[in-house]
Amino acid sequence: MSRARLATIVGILLLVAACLLPCVPFGDWAGGSLPPQDAPPDVLERQAAEIAAARHRLVLALAGAGVLAALGVAALVHGRRRRGGEPGQ
Repeated sequence: MSRARLATIVGILLLVAACLLPCVPFGDWAGGSLPPQDAPPDVLERQAAEIAAARHRLVLALAGAGVLAALGVAALVHGRRRRGGEPGQ
């Protein structure tokens, strides 16, 4: 396997990882945002703290996804340049 092909594969895997990374924190944030019906104030306060923590995790995951996406694009560009930019090689 050539280095160009390896760089292309790594770039694709990094882009896929960047798309999947925020999925679980987003689900936690979205699921925790639904308030229970007729909840007492202490439950609502605890839920607000959980939502804030989930939002913080989501922001960190999105930042990490941005870094992974940038690395993936850089790896794809590097692999494409090493192959000479010719399709089908």
